[in-house]
Amino acid sequence: MKKLLTLLAVSLAAGACINKIPVDFGDVEARLVLNAQLLSQGDEQLIYLSESYLSDTKPVTDAAVTVEVDGKGPITAEALPLTEQDRYAAGYRFQGAIPAGSRVKVTARTGDREVWASSEVTEAVAISSVDTARVMVQSFDEPQEAFQFRVTFQDIPGDTYYQIGVRAEFVVHQVDAEGRTMDIPTQYELPVDGSADPVLGGNSTMASIFELTPTYLVFTDVLFRDKACTIRLSIPPESLYPYYYYWDEDFVPRYALVSARFIPWLETITREEYHYLCALNNLENFGYEGQVIVEPTTLPTNVNGGLGFVTVRNRSEAAPIDGGEWRQEYYYDDDYYAE
Repeated sequence: MKKLLTLLAVSLAAGACINKIPVDFGDVEARLVLNAQLLSQGDEQLIYLSESYLSDTKPVTDAAVTVEVDGKGPITAEALPLTEQDRYAAGYRFQGAIPAGSRVKVTARTGDREVWASSEVTEAVAISSVDTARVMVQSFDEPQEAFQFRVTFQDIPGDTYYQIGVRAEFVVHQVDAEGRTMDIPTQYELPVDGSADPVLGGNSTMASIFELTPTYLVFTDVLFRDKACTIRLSIPPESLYPYYYYWDEDFVPRYALVSARFIPWLETITREEYHYLCALNNLENFGYEGQVIVEPTTLPTNVNGGLGFVTVRNRSEAAPIDGGEWRQEYYYDDDYYAE
C-alpha cells in the first residue's frame, strides 16, 4: 500500500509540473513573399506575390513587379485578376523566353517596401532515350501491372542538379446508355516511385529509418559525374487511371474508353533550388507542425528583404509514349436516376 501511495504521489507531482507557457510574439511586421518558377523555354511566365503574417498570407495586388534579364529591361509584369483560387497570393504575368546562361532579377515594390531575387538560368540536358516495360508490383497486397520507365541522358560538366518526373495526358471518351458520347481531355503530373533507383534513393533526403517516399524527385550528378546516366522510374498502378469524370442528370455515362500518353521530363535546376526542394521534402514527409523526432526544417529563401523563392528551370521532354487504351466501367443506381 505504501508503494502504491508513493507512486500516486509521484504521478500527481509530475502532472503538477506541466504548465502551459504563454508566448507573446508582440507586433510582428508583415513581410512580402515573392515566389516564381519561371521556365527558360516558356512563353507566359507567372510570378506570385503575397503578404505573410504569423499564421496566414494574403494576396498583394497593388505592387509594381519588374523583370530584368542580364541587366536589360526592365519588363513590367501585369497584375492578373484575382480568382477564388488566389486567396493566398496574387499573380503577375509577363511574356517571353529566358535564354540559358543568363541571369534573371525579379523585383516587387509596393509602398515603401521592396523585395527582389535573382537566379541563373541553367543549361538544358536532353533526354537521349526512354525504355519502357510493364512490370508486376505489389499494390494493396495484390500483384498488379505497372509501367516502368528508364530515362537515359548525358550529364554536363560541373556540378549539376536535376528534377525528374512524368506527365500524363488522358482522353476520357465517355458513353451513356443511349450511345451519346463526351470526350474529356485532362493532364497532370503522375505520382512517380523512384525508390528502386540507386541515384534517387541514395541522394534522397528521405533515406532514413522512416522509409519515406520522396515528394520531389531531385538528385545530383555526384554518382555519375560527366557520364551517361539512366534513371529508373515506376508508375504505381492506381495512378494510371484519370480521376476526372463528368456526369449530370442529362448525361450519365455507363463506361469510358480511356487513352493515355506519358511524357517523361528532366529539368536542370540550380543548387539553391535543389536545397529548397529537399527542405520541402522534409516538410511534406515529417509534417509542418509536428516535427518532434527530427530537427525542425529551415526553408531556404533567395528573396532579399522578404520571403519566398525565385528560380528559372530548363526542361527537356521525351517523345510521348503511347500508354494504350482501356475500358473503364461505371456503376450507378438506375432506380435513383429514374425518379
